[in-house]
Amino acid sequence: MRIVAFVFLALFTFACSTKKTGEELAKENCSSCHKFPDPSLLDKKTWKDGVLPEMSLRLGLGDRFELLTRISEEQYQSAIQMDIYPSIAKISQEEYDLIAEYYLKNAPEKPLPQKKRSPITSDPLHFEMGSFISKTDGMGGVTSIRVHPTKKETWVGTRSNKLWILDDKMKLKSTQITKSPISLTQFKGDKTYLLAIGKMHPNDEKLGNLLLVSNKGKLTSIVDSLKRPVDIQLSDFNGDGVDDFVICEFGYEQGQLVLVDGKTGKRNILKMQAGSRNVVIKDYTKDGKPDLLVLYGQSREGVSLFINKGMGVFVEKPLLQFDSVFGSSFMEVADLNKDGFDDIIISNGDNADYSRSKKAYHGVHLYLNDGRNNFSEKYFYPSYGASKTVARDFDKDGDLDLAMIAFFAENDKGKMESFLYFQNQGNLQFKVSNLNIPSGGKYIMMDAADMDKDGDIDIILGNYMYDVVKPSGKMIPGLQLTYFKNLIH
Repeated sequence: MRIVAFVFLALFTFACSTKKTGEELAKENCSSCHKFPDPSLLDKKTWKDGVLPEMSLRLGLGDRFELLTRISEEQYQSAIQMDIYPSIAKISQEEYDLIAEYYLKNAPEKPLPQKKRSPITSDPLHFEMGSFISKTDGMGGVTSIRVHPTKKETWVGTRSNKLWILDDKMKLKSTQITKSPISLTQFKGDKTYLLAIGKMHPNDEKLGNLLLVSNKGKLTSIVDSLKRPVDIQLSDFNGDGVDDFVICEFGYEQGQLVLVDGKTGKRNILKMQAGSRNVVIKDYTKDGKPDLLVLYGQSREGVSLFINKGMGVFVEKPLLQFDSVFGSSFMEVADLNKDGFDDIIISNGDNADYSRSKKAYHGVHLYLNDGRNNFSEKYFYPSYGASKTVARDFDKDGDLDLAMIAFFAENDKGKMESFLYFQNQGNLQFKVSNLNIPSGGKYIMMDAADMDKDGDIDIILGNYMYDVVKPSGKMIPGLQLTYFKNLIH
């Protein structure tokens, strides 16, 4: 009997000693889908009310039936197909409770504060501001902006399925009706391409199209059935003299990075993963073949280099990995320190997910290239909700300045932060100004180019808000565009 008791005690002690902690379970289960999220990334309330309930459903716990009655039909089909909300639990309720306890115990009570940063001024510097408000279209929330490289034209897509072409005085020249909002306009030689997104809100339906614009303005679909496409770049990858298309299908739960043969239309799926945001084509390996540098958002956030091995074969090399709540929104590639190698600028501020809160790590991140395509962060400017940053020599002094928009800006420090201009002072130091931009804009789109073809770089911002309602209840058109004319010449 004593031997049996000893064996039982030994087994019981072993079982207790091997029981996993909440932290161990979190690292085991959370890291299977994305980078392990540290509890400090979010405050307790956001973990408790936003992220943890969604995580439990994705682990097969919680009221799956009630969830599926709340989501759209198209998302229901996607969820069932991908087993996003499994019918069989992947962990026990006890294990989930330990994970939840770990996060709620170690998360801060309030979001962590931003790091110290350069002050923001309202100096207009060498810019003159103007705006455009449609007299007839109150539903003109901007979905894309592109300044024509040779003509005094700016092409603007809107959520009301219209494409505006404006002159350099911001006067409307013409309007083109589209079947869905235009997420990108791309000019290549004498050709103009439009990327129609399908539905704006998160979905995985194959409703997007790549359109070719004829000289007479006729739209022809050349690639269809795209899942919420957001970026397209062109290059001749197979050497047949015809441009091929690299398309970022952002999707929602599903998505993909696809290479489409410009001559045959054949599709080569380079990666099946939601969240491909934008791509830069360049020969990064110096072997004579164009490679792809791609930013991914959604949960598996980061930057990858797709190395072109020829014959349609690409090998992915991850370069940067971000937290699953990082909120990657746009990647700019430019040589900021003038050493001859491209650096990466990431704007992160997407705050429309399960973890909406102030995030101290939102802002502009600069990763310098060591010359071998290894990148390390050397500059960070905190800015809530940063959506896009572009690098241009705005003041024509020989170095690159930055312009940033923040769709989810907080503006809680007495200065408007929906737009910021970073004037390069050298050695990765910047003078930061909002150029005295007025309140009232939620800028989701931006382009920086020579709008009036006078030799300097101008800036144009696209607002995305619903109509303005007067106290009388009458609805009037709201702001669509804010632009900064560069006066430096």
